[in-house]
Amino acid sequence: MMQHFTTTIPPKDIALLQTVLDAWCSQNNMLRSKAENEARILISEYKRGVRSQIGLVDALVAAEKHQ
Repeated sequence: MMQHFTTTIPPKDIALLQTVLDAWCSQNNMLRSKAENEARILISEYKRGVRSQIGLVDALVAAEKHQ
């Protein structure tokens, strides 16, 4: 049985994730409402300890290459 762990994300980190997601969507001509997969990737990376914009963007780039 898998356990589900939730992570509370502080407001400054929410702002970081939103900034990265907004920039990604703008650069890729994508509506933020359509960026569900990208949001999941960012949260997953955040839970793994990634806290830099560059690290988060790199994760999105890597995921895009594997699609």
